[in-house]
Order: sequence, then structure tokens, then C-alpha cells
Amino acid sequence: MATTTTISDESWGRVSRRTASGKTLHYVLRVLQQPERARACGSGPKSSADRRPVDPPPIVQLHIYEGENPHTAKDVTFDYNAFFFLYVSLENARPIAHGRVQTPAATSPPVLTGMPVSGCAYLDRPDPAGYFLFPDLSVRHEGPYRLSFELYEQRKERGDFDLPDPTANPEVLEEDECFNHVLGIKSQKFHVFSAKKFPGLAESTALSRTIAEQGCRVRIRRDVRMRRREGKTSNNDEFEQAQQDELARQRRTQSPADVYRARSASNSSMDRAPY
Repeated sequence: MATTTTISDESWGRVSRRTASGKTLHYVLRVLQQPERARACGSGPKSSADRRPVDPPPIVQLHIYEGENPHTAKDVTFDYNAFFFLYVSLENARPIAHGRVQTPAATSPPVLTGMPVSGCAYLDRPDPAGYFLFPDLSVRHEGPYRLSFELYEQRKERGDFDLPDPTANPEVLEEDECFNHVLGIKSQKFHVFSAKKFPGLAESTALSRTIAEQGCRVRIRRDVRMRRREGKTSNNDEFEQAQQDELARQRRTQSPADVYRARSASNSSMDRAPY
């Protein structure tokens, strides 16, 4: 049975355990890039087409150390043989009064949509570590929320397994056939706005650019897409608005003018018998 010690401070957490080979491993997980804002995408039939990701994309960093003292232990993140994935879920940051909690129907869509699972990417920058990226997360309804991250591990080396538990069920799967929960942390509170109140997307952070430069799929925006304040328009805005008004006027359907047929100048019908 593993000996574990867990220390957590919401967006940062550390867990230590003793392996079957006698090593002491320390897992340090922290939210390196916090989510700040998002635009609610709703739950209608067009919600998937108009989905906007949480901005900036959450990034979580993982370090693994080996040694008795976690402050002087050796960093073995790149040497440790295991497969990691991080699962994210959404929780309401607004306190809910007792007795008002309602269980959602089984057919209702989840509030968090997108890709809630990320594998570990081993990168050299900004620090040599393992990184979990979530560039495709969206929230359906507006309000204050927090993200909850849970780390799971599949160990490859038998020496890195937990100490054997004499009371364990022998029919339980071997460790190399299952995933073990390591620890969990949470993000800071962020707000999801309606489409009318959404302030817009900010320019991509330096961390997002650094991650993208190393081959990871992270959306990069080089311009600031903030909503214009009412009553403040520039000359370019007025010019673009005038162009849009002119195009709309040209496309507007108008009733055609009445067309009168001119009287025939021919007198050939004068001698024709009446009907």
C-alpha cells in the first residue's frame, strides 16, 4: 500500500508516495495559465457552430521529483516512465443555498463542452516539464465558474508501482492495466459572459506563444479583439459603417415602377371585325 502525503493550495498541489522499489516520488502540479473569461455558447442547435473557447487557454504544469526531501529532490520528469492524462471538469463558483440544488436531467447537455482531457506534452520552455493544454474548452451558460483538474497516471515500471497491499482484492487489475489517480487542483474563478456582454478576446499571452512555437496546437491571436464601447467610434469605423449602409441600400428590394404600354401607331386593326 502506498504511503502518500498531499499538500494543496487550490491552484497548486503536491503529493508524495513510496514506490515498491523504495523510491520516494513527489508530484507537483500547478495551473500555469489561469482562465480569465469566456463567452457563453448556449445549448441550442447552433451552439456548436458558434462556440468560443475559454480565454486564455488553461495550461497546467507537472514536475516529478525523486528524493526524501522534496526541496532537494532530483527532477526526474523526463526520465520517469509513465503515461499521464489530466481531466478537467467545471464547477460553479457562486455559492448555492442548501435545499436548492437540482439534479440535471440525464438528457440535458453538459455545461462544459469541448475537449476535457489532455495528454502530457514534454516541453523545454518556459521550463523543462510536462504540460497539459486545454485550447478547446467552452461553457454553455453565463456565470462565475472554476475549473477542476484531476491527474491520472499509468505506471510502466514495476519498481514504480505502489507498495503491495496484503488486503487488496487479487481480482483487481494490475497497475500496468489501469490508471491511478494522483492529485487534483483547481483554477481561479473566471466569468462567462453572454454574447452581448462579452468584452472580447485579448491578444495571446507570451506563454501561449511559447507553447505554440514548440509545435503544440494552441490558437494564437496577434490582434486584440475587444468590443467597442458605445458612443466611441473612429473614422475607420464610420467609413466601414457607411459602406455597409450603402450595400444594404443597394440590396434592398424595391417595388418596380408601373410600366405603361404606348398606344400602337398601326391602323391595321381599325378594319378588323370586333370580337
